[in-house]
Amino acid sequence: MRELPIIPGNIMQSNNFLAESKAHRCEAYDMLKKQKAVEFRGGLEAARLTDWDINEMRGLKIRRLFFAADHDGAIPVIRKAAERLITAGYKRDHLHCYVLIGDDMQKNEARLLAVCEAGMMPFAQLYQPVEWIKYSTEWKRFARLWSRPAFYMSKYNLRLGKAVG
Repeated sequence: MRELPIIPGNIMQSNNFLAESKAHRCEAYDMLKKQKAVEFRGGLEAARLTDWDINEMRGLKIRRLFFAADHDGAIPVIRKAAERLITAGYKRDHLHCYVLIGDDMQKNEARLLAVCEAGMMPFAQLYQPVEWIKYSTEWKRFARLWSRPAFYMSKYNLRLGKAVG
């Protein structure tokens, strides 16, 4: 992996941020401490989240943390990361999770609901390989529904951290 120079700004776009060296992350956290409304938009890998990173993030004015759940096996790790972050003082509405969809609508919906029940706001991402997939209108509607939290929370009668009724 190649680590890029740290440039001042409030959005961390790297999806491999937690895989970067501790020295590089430390430099990034120091820069982010000077910013307002920090966002980690790259889709952090929950399995790499350490107590040190959580402590460093506590010193930031975080608006959003985005994690990634690309398969069903990611759910237990997402659940654990959400628990740890909530215990550390993060609000549930700061925790988001990209959820890869596009193969099986029922399984994808179950994963989206599981992410919500874990305490993170899911955000559906249609899988798009190099060989472009043309998705049906049904898939596009499904993805759009699950990219609008106010709509899916109402439609499915959800609250972050648990399903209702």
